[in-house]
Amino acid sequence: MKSLQPWWLMVLLVILAAACGGGNKKKNQANKMQHVTPEKKVTRCLDTIFHEYHFNIFTRGDATMRNLFVSIGSVKDTTRADTVVEKDIKGTVANVTVADLDNDGKPEVYVFTTSSGSDQYGKVYGLVIMDGSAVEINTDAIDSLAEKDYRGRDSFYVSGKELVRTFPAFRGEEDVELKSDSIRMVHYKLIKSGNTYVLKE
Repeated sequence: MKSLQPWWLMVLLVILAAACGGGNKKKNQANKMQHVTPEKKVTRCLDTIFHEYHFNIFTRGDATMRNLFVSIGSVKDTTRADTVVEKDIKGTVANVTVADLDNDGKPEVYVFTTSSGSDQYGKVYGLVIMDGSAVEINTDAIDSLAEKDYRGRDSFYVSGKELVRTFPAFRGEEDVELKSDSIRMVHYKLIKSGNTYVLKE
């Protein structure tokens, strides 16, 4: 994860403005994502205001490797960015959300991805925004889920102050037959531990 040099900011803002509909801002807290026509460069886009921050978020690439760009600015001037953070991510982007799960006034950016193939194993990329920079959230608890009835097909969303994961629960060691009408839900909270942030079940 890295912050881009200042001369890149103007270039990326032009790309972001075009991809996200030329500055069509959302004023509600972001659990909704703007879809853009799939193309080689920009694949997903979110343009939103959260508290005093203005976020412009997009990814480009394919399911093998994508570049995530998070442009962070102020609501006082939504035409410029103070910082642009870049991070490599894998998988198909299913959703992007901005939230404040631990209610500390520092927003978090969550990108939910799924792997290719029929299993569609889910992964979460999280960043805490602090003073114009970004701190990566430890998601080991999500990545290492090893329940016997878990076979992927994840969905993630934010509900209140929790991140919620849902998946169909399989019966025992069988790979095909599902428990009747059984959907498992796992709830995660954001915990600060020293200078790091961790999502814990």
